[in-house]
Amino acid sequence: MPNDLRRPKGGLLTRIIARHYLRKPELADFLAIKFPTLQSRWHAARNELAFRRGSVRSHRLTAVNIELTNRCNLACVMCPVNTDMERAKRDLELETFRRIVDENPELELILMFQWGESLLVPGFFECVGYATQRGIRVMITSNGTKFDEATCHRIVDSGLERITISVDGGAETHERIRGFPLAKLRENVERLVRIRDERGSELGIDLNMTIWEANESEAAGVRRYWEGLVDRVQLIPRFVDAPRSTPCRELWRGAMIVLSDGRVAPCCRDSEGELAVGHASEASLGAIFNGAEMRALRQRHQDGDFPPLCARCGEYDTDQVSPRFS
Repeated sequence: MPNDLRRPKGGLLTRIIARHYLRKPELADFLAIKFPTLQSRWHAARNELAFRRGSVRSHRLTAVNIELTNRCNLACVMCPVNTDMERAKRDLELETFRRIVDENPELELILMFQWGESLLVPGFFECVGYATQRGIRVMITSNGTKFDEATCHRIVDSGLERITISVDGGAETHERIRGFPLAKLRENVERLVRIRDERGSELGIDLNMTIWEANESEAAGVRRYWEGLVDRVQLIPRFVDAPRSTPCRELWRGAMIVLSDGRVAPCCRDSEGELAVGHASEASLGAIFNGAEMRALRQRHQDGDFPPLCARCGEYDTDQVSPRFS
């Protein structure tokens, strides 16, 4: 059963920022999850200040997405992994993961997902343990297909702080988009929740659904179907595709992705690594975050000279959210 102790505690400040600054009240939960302490919020504020001042240097990288693999056992219609992704399928080398953890003591959070299913990686639990034993919070997003009894026990015992399961609508829509039965997913999530509760674990179990044309009418039904089982149901609005006219804050906030081949991309939209700004086996992420390539990319944004990938991205421009979800 869901437990209020596992729900993110946003507080007044995160609610004000989400509602009045980002103009998206539902992001209060996300802010509370990613920045749970005064220290993490302080570093985030310093990064935001660097952006507002127009500096090409930012303050500090405290969170990173690590793509343990770009392999996936599903073929979702909107995802490039098993449709048109050009880079080779591979898992991140364990030694590269260890190096990231060892060389970046300022990291507070690792989001262990990007363009693949992390639970397919043989060394997944070893990676989680390596990070959490060094005080780094770890969260993952999963498609929920690999939640057998043994794996659920390992997830609960692993030290993960939070796991988010992705869905795409009601039974017919979810199966059409993902090729996996919703009833089976529900069974898997129920198993994970049961084992979590039996063990008295504080693991947060959330569910998210990205709203787009194919499933918009099913959002309310999805919430009703899953509330009462998971700790939090997050409905994520699809952002309007619009030409970029302002610099992307994420270049200063630190949305960097370590791809499974070790290259470091500036943000999650760069599925092919075409804007790669470094390599995790050649430099620390902190050095890459304020390295020459990253500073040059920030300068291009300040000058309005957006790379093609950035120019067509509305992902983080909250002014471009469809008014239906404002």
